[in-house]
Amino acid sequence: MTEGERETLAIALDHAWRWYENRRGRAVLLLQILILWLAILGAAYGVVVQAGLYGLAGSIGVLAAVSVAATDLEASKLRTSAGLAAEAVADLQGRLADALAMESMRLQQREQAGHAPTPIFLGFDSGRWVAFVSIVVALGASLYTWVALP
Repeated sequence: MTEGERETLAIALDHAWRWYENRRGRAVLLLQILILWLAILGAAYGVVVQAGLYGLAGSIGVLAAVSVAATDLEASKLRTSAGLAAEAVADLQGRLADALAMESMRLQQREQAGHAPTPIFLGFDSGRWVAFVSIVVALGASLYTWVALP
């Protein structure tokens, strides 16, 4: 492999890695925003329940459920997009390792070998189950607020 081909390979690897990093970073940022938003909604729910505005409090629970669902859908799209880049990163790192005769460059493969796969239950990963349970809890709180509190 010529020096120019190695440089092109390194540029391709950098591009794939930046794609992966961008998508994963955006997914993490989205989850951080969701946590902050849910904290704000939780505080608002407490204040509104103490004020006796149960209809509004139940609506806040529905808003929390919709927020979790929307965030889960967008984060899922970002994870899928990052997965595309992860495949390219693994392939390009392998080619670069072959070109440089450096097995230590196979970082993606070595990292994946050291991690257990994400637990799957009934066809969904643990992150999807956390979102589902969060939605059920938020809707349950809304129903409780509308039916049992007044």
